[in-house]
Amino acid sequence: MKIRLITLLITLFVIQFTFAQVKLGVKLGVLASDVNVKASSNLEDLEIPTSRTINFSAGATLEYEFMEDILGIRTAIEYAQKGYNVDLNQFKQMYNDIQEIKGDWRVALQYIQMPVNLYYKMGNFNINAGPYMGYALGGLENYNLDITLDDGSNFTVDGSTDMIPVNGEADIDLNDLENMDTPLLNYFNQLDFGINVGFGYTIKDVQINVQYQQGLTNLTPDLANEPNFNPSDLLSRNNVLSLELTYFIPLGRK
Repeated sequence: MKIRLITLLITLFVIQFTFAQVKLGVKLGVLASDVNVKASSNLEDLEIPTSRTINFSAGATLEYEFMEDILGIRTAIEYAQKGYNVDLNQFKQMYNDIQEIKGDWRVALQYIQMPVNLYYKMGNFNINAGPYMGYALGGLENYNLDITLDDGSNFTVDGSTDMIPVNGEADIDLNDLENMDTPLLNYFNQLDFGINVGFGYTIKDVQINVQYQQGLTNLTPDLANEPNFNPSDLLSRNNVLSLELTYFIPLGRK
């Protein structure tokens, strides 16, 4: 009896696979991204007030439907630019001697990422959720600030600094911050992992998907020269709200 049941299950799986609908698509997305930064009391001077910035994504999508018009898996390989704006109003409140600050302060982080979502279809609508893995290619911090102090003095800060992805550890000595070419916050962990939750609508071969992505990985790396430094004292995680447009080209049978 057990052998027959196992044989039946294998047969059903083979039938589903044979008649499954496989689609390949291309996708473009507009992202409203942010990085939440939260520091403990001993590192509160490093905490940065952030706000969302508009970025984009592009890539290729593969969809495998193993229960026709009901259930399937959707994955992709995509380039995604994430990051954040520094909220200048909140930044001003952190320093009593700043009378006014204007300009733009933006951080862009570049990733190749792979989401793997399970989706459930309800007619033309679908809900989807699953994990994602991201690999950072690099990034850039740009700032163009006009600052007025309480004593009336005025100065500008204009420039850019590379954001450097590292594999677990950054070679930084906190006792020699004055001679550092790159600040601590410009180093970030190369690998990112998190979850996706989305809601989509399909019109023929075009799908519109609204998705929220929450990073679970702390972007703050460990410090090779600071054995007492705890990255959990400076938590920073990606979070992204996106609007995606995908065009699917059917490859299998319908």
